[in-house]
Amino acid sequence: MPNRPTHRPPQQARSRETLRRLLDAAEIVLEKHGFEGATLVRVAREARLSPASVYRRFRDKEALIAAVFERFGQINREELERNVDLNQIRPIGIRSFTHNWVSSMIAGFRVRPKLVRASMLYAQSHPNMTFVKRKAEIESKLFDKMVGLFLVWRDEIKHPDPQQAVRFAIVKTALMLTELIIFDRQTMFERIALVSDEHLRQELPRAFLRYLGIEDE
Repeated sequence: MPNRPTHRPPQQARSRETLRRLLDAAEIVLEKHGFEGATLVRVAREARLSPASVYRRFRDKEALIAAVFERFGQINREELERNVDLNQIRPIGIRSFTHNWVSSMIAGFRVRPKLVRASMLYAQSHPNMTFVKRKAEIESKLFDKMVGLFLVWRDEIKHPDPQQAVRFAIVKTALMLTELIIFDRQTMFERIALVSDEHLRQELPRAFLRYLGIEDE
């Protein structure tokens, strides 16, 4: 049931530490084995806790995955609530900002690509779960926030619809990185194109900027 509580919220410091260990262990197991292989027994072993300790906290694997999603969501909420001074962003310049953004995307995707892939596949197959919807809503707001940052340089964008252009360019870049890194397609595509991380750091900003009508100097 989407609205049932997924786990018992911790009340004491020791209980909160146990929950942290379980969620850290769940992320490691998801990274190693994917959703299908992420059993509660494996999570307990990774966390160095008894299986009974896990079952006392989570009723099943779905509840554990929900808790992992909720922690992801908290990280995204903090990012969403972080204030950005647009007057400090503007002097960076759209070219440097784009290069930095692409580099940070590549670095972020490289941290735990299998974990991200498992979470994406889970979200696709469980779109009506409350915590999945909540995470998607926060990610949508973060996307809008990023669009707003690029529109600081609206006057430099030559595309006839700057906002739509930025949205499309962000989606195109994110999809390419997701396919190549999260779904591990680099080996397949490097036979026909230069798609190493270094080439992506060079070429994706150039493609992004040119779509906006800006030459990458």
